[in-house]
Amino acid sequence: MASARAYAGIGAIGFVALIDTSMISPVIASYALSLGADELTASVIAALYSMIAIPMSAVAGLVVDKIGRRSPLIAGLVADAVVMIGYLSSSSPFQLLLSRAAHAVADSFVVPSALAAIGDTFQQALGKTLAFFWTFVALAIVIGSGSATAIVSRFGFSGVFATVAVLIGVVAVYSLIAKPLTLQGGVVSEGSGKSNTVFGFAVTVAAASLSMMALYLVIGGVVGTLPSILVRVAGMEERFAAAQIGIFMALSTGLSIPSFFASARIADRYSPFSSLLIGLIAVSISSALLQLGVETSVLRLVAALVFSVALGFVFHGSSHAVLQLPKEVRGKASGILNAFGLLGVAVGAPLTAIVAASGILTGPFGTLALVALPVIALVAYAGGRTRVSAPPVGL
Repeated sequence: MASARAYAGIGAIGFVALIDTSMISPVIASYALSLGADELTASVIAALYSMIAIPMSAVAGLVVDKIGRRSPLIAGLVADAVVMIGYLSSSSPFQLLLSRAAHAVADSFVVPSALAAIGDTFQQALGKTLAFFWTFVALAIVIGSGSATAIVSRFGFSGVFATVAVLIGVVAVYSLIAKPLTLQGGVVSEGSGKSNTVFGFAVTVAAASLSMMALYLVIGGVVGTLPSILVRVAGMEERFAAAQIGIFMALSTGLSIPSFFASARIADRYSPFSSLLIGLIAVSISSALLQLGVETSVLRLVAALVFSVALGFVFHGSSHAVLQLPKEVRGKASGILNAFGLLGVAVGAPLTAIVAASGILTGPFGTLALVALPVIALVAYAGGRTRVSAPPVGL
């Protein structure tokens, strides 16, 4: 019974961890325009989330390791729900800007707290538990991004914010009362020596975080640059190009679910770095296929299928790797992991746009395929070190 309650909590927290950004991101710029913002201000408001959440994720990880998992997680969920009221009541672009900033701060505490709590509670079944968590994250992305526009069309922008507020509020209350996870409410002992700092395990954290960034660079490129390439090179209409991006992301995210569990089996039997190697190879192959398939729908479809493997194995393998670190640094490591994912999205769109405009021979996605190669080498190195022995003090 306790196990069922715990898994219900993991699924619920995983779902609401991403349902807000999945539903709000597609419509936030349009909402800003409806409040009187110009296009530049609307873009700033949309981008502000990542600008704040990147450094705040690292800060949140420090807090999680200092004061425990429970308080930051509950505070983040409650604040997320309250921020939705701020979105709802915004009557000017400036008020929306403040709500967007507050949303980024609140959200930054949810994933690091949840991952650290999973690492503390389910160390003996870490692979399977993380697969379950990421499955609900994937469902949130598919459902949220797929329903946002329809909800706005039927109920207006307020429908999106009200829906998110209710979902997060229910999970926050459930987490507070039912205590589905064994969340630590007090200070996590820091111990002594370098072995209890993220720097003491720099290779593991770097390998996991750069893997996440390599994955998210592709996502940023697909969402931010691929539509214009399809219009300019393939001659598509803008609406059709946008639809192609929606199909690519929905297909790859939805089909990533089996890969979470496949990654769990490989990580448990061999190493999470083995999972990461598979995921990064898929990142490189899917990027190359996207570059080759700009004018070929079949190649773009194959790229989406391969990218689903990349999503499943990199999400799972990276989080599994950092959660095998000692309890005292799991919050920090999870925060850094989250920050690098956000950084990848933020950098991916402008990077691929610059490469596309420069006329570099490899093209934007061919370049991303090459970028993944040194990360593959780093992950192979990290995996070799962990097979030899546990990371020693000062590593």
